[in-house]
Amino acid sequence: MRPALLASRIVLLLLALAVSAHSPVGPDDALGRVTRGLEGSNPEAVLADVDGRVEIVLFGQGGVFRRAQAVHVLRDFFRRYPPARVSFSEPSSSDDGQTATGRYSLRSGGNDLNVRVMHRVTGDTWKLASIRIDQRPIVRRTRL
Repeated sequence: MRPALLASRIVLLLLALAVSAHSPVGPDDALGRVTRGLEGSNPEAVLADVDGRVEIVLFGQGGVFRRAQAVHVLRDFFRRYPPARVSFSEPSSSDDGQTATGRYSLRSGGNDLNVRVMHRVTGDTWKLASIRIDQRPIVRRTRL
């Protein structure tokens, strides 16, 4: 292959990579990455759209963490509670973001956990703001 042709192909490849790296992240794409990351026990995939800090609350305990700290928190969670399946219902949207709630089914077969994920939007960029995981609420039936 001629050097000029090779150089032009390399430039086109680098340009395509630069454009895809800065493409806007849609809310469905962002939620899909979180879902796949949770199902795969992959903290890096869950946190792909974190910008600086993220709130993680597990069973009522947690706080706001830097990305590196959040990776460790989620890694420990996955070790203790390996997932079988994660599914979200239709997200609810507002002017500044979206929230999705769903179920985190345990590989051990125990009771499903509640998952709530919140993304914020700035311009056309969706960023993960919060992950909350807790036990499913117990619904009491009242006698009439």
